[in-house]
Amino acid sequence: MKEFELDLSLLALLSETPGLPGREGLVADQIQQALPPNWVAETDQIGNLVCRCPDWAGYGPKVMLMAHMDEVGLIVRRVTQDGFLQVQRLGGMGLRSLPGARLDLWTSDGRRVPAQVGTLPQHLDHSNFLALEDMYIDIGTASRQEAEALGVQVGDGLTWASSFERIGSHQARGKAFDDRLGCFVLLALARRLAEAQITPTCDLHLAFVVQEETRLTGGLPAVRQYAPEIVIGIDGTLPFDTPDLAGKQNDVHLGGGPALKWLEAIRGKMACTVPDLRLAQTVRSTARQSGIPLQDEVITGIGTALNPVPYANQGVRIVGLSLPVRYHHSPVEMADLRDVSWMMMLLTDLLQQPL
Repeated sequence: MKEFELDLSLLALLSETPGLPGREGLVADQIQQALPPNWVAETDQIGNLVCRCPDWAGYGPKVMLMAHMDEVGLIVRRVTQDGFLQVQRLGGMGLRSLPGARLDLWTSDGRRVPAQVGTLPQHLDHSNFLALEDMYIDIGTASRQEAEALGVQVGDGLTWASSFERIGSHQARGKAFDDRLGCFVLLALARRLAEAQITPTCDLHLAFVVQEETRLTGGLPAVRQYAPEIVIGIDGTLPFDTPDLAGKQNDVHLGGGPALKWLEAIRGKMACTVPDLRLAQTVRSTARQSGIPLQDEVITGIGTALNPVPYANQGVRIVGLSLPVRYHHSPVEMADLRDVSWMMMLLTDLLQQPL
């Protein structure tokens, strides 16, 4: 199966850049710098970045591709007298991954302070699962004054201290693959369309949206402002291909291609997304015609930025496409680069179909 060559240096840059919910500005800057020269970008008041090629204005329906820029993390809620930090979650930070983890703390003036989560030595470990309220962050300071001298204060954010790295034959690992992989795909698509001089059959907008990890609704202002008729969401999803999860919900796995989202739901939270049937069928038929592997996804327990979109304006047709990502919301998220390549190829072919 043919693959598209990926710019892994750009993917590494996007993965390693900090971008907590409400603090996505550095990621947006990297995206703008990577756009083809003829593209324009606009930012709204909460930080959503919408990019488009003016040459395609009025070409068919207005189509928005959406990926979110933010990542899960922590926020400082207290600096103790002896220089340790107590924190709260920003989004669904994986608590099981926290004890002993390395973190980066970002001060209000943009400085990085190395940090780590305290953990008991094995000799004294009582094997109880720690609640976040019982954890603490160690930044190597012995007093509140010493921590404040480093610029640390309540409200500062922390991200995983994790570098992008190739692993195995086709995989890569790092932080924030959910959803910097989606951001990367949208950038790769813009570059591909420009380099190959491909004109889509639509007025294409690429939306890099904010605060998905905290509320799912951060992208709504962009949808309301640009009023797309169709929104295609690109996000990470949970594969069920490891020994502890095999076959639990579905058969989505790394290396099987992007997944077409038929249902996602967080039960009890009134968060449920189903695609526009015609759009979903067009995605499926396009993948088959192009010989691109495509997986089918039905899943509960997660939501994406697409969830509120169908109910915006006078109604929006939607479809969700997923990239399988192992170990979600941990410092070692893992993806298969072939899936990323196939996603890019699928979108390229899809945007040449009558939508």
